[in-house]
Amino acid sequence: MFNTNTNNISMITRTHNNNAPLNENWLQHTNVNDNLELSNQYAHICQQHKQEKKWVLFINPEESSIEQLAKTHGIDVSKILMVNYKSAVKPQTKIDLEHIKSVLSKGNCSAVIVSNTDFKNEEIAQLENSACKGRTQCVLLKKRLFH
Repeated sequence: MFNTNTNNISMITRTHNNNAPLNENWLQHTNVNDNLELSNQYAHICQQHKQEKKWVLFINPEESSIEQLAKTHGIDVSKILMVNYKSAVKPQTKIDLEHIKSVLSKGNCSAVIVSNTDFKNEEIAQLENSACKGRTQCVLLKKRLFH
């Protein structure tokens, strides 16, 4: 007379369990049009991870967008780390994949944001696996180039 749907029960239990993250997508790609949009994305990510009291690591950030975080978004930059692999000669320097995977898998950061770097599909899969292992959000941000 009564049917039990265990899938719905599992889902309900999971949504009320605060220890289990609702978003299992540890890697996301985001494209932005300009520095203001980039700064807004940075701020959104920082605000999402503010409660975790862990570092947010920016790799190759746009300096002007980072400066706007504290000024226009009221972000506390004391928990932000920045690593810059760019040079004046090559603005899209290739980042060592192993370093990023190591940071992601250790879980010391709540999020790692990598800006303006190209990865191959298999590299992205490796990043996602490392992010999942360390329960660290990985965001690949790319600023669109208009000609």
